[in-house]
Amino acid sequence: TAMAIPPLALRRFAPVGFTNLLVFFVVTLLLSSSGGGGTSRCCHAFSASHYRLHSPVQIPVGLPPAVGTSFTASRTTRGNRRRVRVSVSSWMSSSNDSGSEDIESAKPQQFYDAIVCGGGPAGLLAAIMLAQKAEQQQEKKDSYTYSIAVCERRPMVPPSPWDTALWESDVARFYLLGMGHRGQGALKQFGLYDEFCQASVAVNGRRDWAPGKTAIDDGKITPANKEVTSRVLAREKLVGLLHQIICKRYSDHVHLLYGYQVEPVDFGLSSNDDPVSVLISKCDLSDTSTSNTSTSTSTSKSVSDPVCDGDSLQLTKTNFLLAADGSAQTVATVMEHQDKENKNQNKSHNKQPLFRVTRFDDDNPRVYKSVPIQLPSDWPCDLNYSARSTQDSRIILEALPSDEKGNMCALLLMKPNDELAQPNVDPQRLWDFFDQEFPQFGPLITQQDMAKVAQKPASTLPSFRYVGPRLSMGHRTLILGDAAHTVKPYFGLGANSALEDVQILSDCLDESSKATANNNPKDAIPKAVELFSKQRSADAKALVTISRNMDRPGKLFYVYFLIPLILDSLFHKMAPRIFGPNMFGMFQKEGMG
Repeated sequence: TAMAIPPLALRRFAPVGFTNLLVFFVVTLLLSSSGGGGTSRCCHAFSASHYRLHSPVQIPVGLPPAVGTSFTASRTTRGNRRRVRVSVSSWMSSSNDSGSEDIESAKPQQFYDAIVCGGGPAGLLAAIMLAQKAEQQQEKKDSYTYSIAVCERRPMVPPSPWDTALWESDVARFYLLGMGHRGQGALKQFGLYDEFCQASVAVNGRRDWAPGKTAIDDGKITPANKEVTSRVLAREKLVGLLHQIICKRYSDHVHLLYGYQVEPVDFGLSSNDDPVSVLISKCDLSDTSTSNTSTSTSTSKSVSDPVCDGDSLQLTKTNFLLAADGSAQTVATVMEHQDKENKNQNKSHNKQPLFRVTRFDDDNPRVYKSVPIQLPSDWPCDLNYSARSTQDSRIILEALPSDEKGNMCALLLMKPNDELAQPNVDPQRLWDFFDQEFPQFGPLITQQDMAKVAQKPASTLPSFRYVGPRLSMGHRTLILGDAAHTVKPYFGLGANSALEDVQILSDCLDESSKATANNNPKDAIPKAVELFSKQRSADAKALVTISRNMDRPGKLFYVYFLIPLILDSLFHKMAPRIFGPNMFGMFQKEGMG
């Protein structure tokens, strides 16, 4: 696909001016300063927070035991740490494939046809996709009810997407996603587009203020020139929407297990028919009372991370393990460790290349604070607003609409060592900065909100990572979404590519099913895993590489990003039949990888 082509040939966008290129480089994302709430429950949505966990065990990620052995977990008791040995063989010997566990007991079953690790947008959409295929299979030939588990470490059940009071109470709380044609195309394929449009807001262009230009009339409006209009909604609202759809339409197939962590222990490498074995443990946010810090895209561990109970370990088997656990990359870390162990023991499975997680040091770190803004009645509510301060773009302001009523969530993007990025800043210093650099926005922020922004700590962005050279382990384990390609949220590449992954996986399953003699979904999985890995592994690497080039500091930005971008635009203008447009156009062009 196009994403596998070297960077210079990947640029796909109409030629624009030098200044506009720099402006367009600014991230058009919105992130929350605190996580969404919501405790409503429906269908088989189980929350481990309903159980009081005693002496929780922090399970070491990435160090899976061999089947029939024991491993050591770290138990926390009254502030002290001690080591506890947990036997894997006991679960392995007592398990069976009947899946007879009563799901109302809020415990994982012993067998699922598929397990999705991660309850974010990609994970829930994958569960919907698999449920739809299960219903199609039932209509064709049998009455067997396919079981699909979605395991999400955080124990909070997603909020309703239609809870207006929640979404309008503090628009700066929520991480906003910009969905382009890739993400929208995936939602259309699975029949979810109408509900998505009801829950989202259209963005029909930009309004930019150049550094030093602070008058209201200095803001230049640039209408969007795209075949598909981008739409914006809070990440948690999209999660809530997909969760609600599962509850209403697919509860017979999908079991939503909130507050449960999945860790593989056996990838079933011996043959195509071997199932994958995982340990599922119950998790709880036991330490959240000590902090009100925001949910961010940071990959570092915080006090609000769930602590998982080793006493609740359940061995479960599945025919299909789908890792969509985002930047946590629990399954990917286990796969990397397993491949290293196999290499050290001179084991080889189908002569597959060594799996690894490529992690990049962040040489251009940025943090952000989110700010709620109420637009005046004479300002368009369907634009992305952007401004940059004068001193080497010390701070960048980006704002996207949270609704159609003029409520905007703005981002102050800055370096970690900036004085305004620190917690407990004097609110007057922040006011002085707005008066000097962003006077057009200062009057749109209340005194109370400005004080909150000054006091709260900055949130961080994820580091660039990708997995490869394959996205699979054995015949029945697959990685997609942010777990396969973690990027900073520029231009909505992460979210859109994650949903597109699900769409492509669906196509791979359809193609492999046609080649299966008895049309058995179980038999089609190994071929679909192979097809998806071949089709998307190069894309994952290219996506992260391109996104990182956008983010290089100083001269590296010009060498790796801006100069190739300009050259692509010039070549395309001179010979459009030979050279494609630059990469921004590629991101927006339908049918391109």
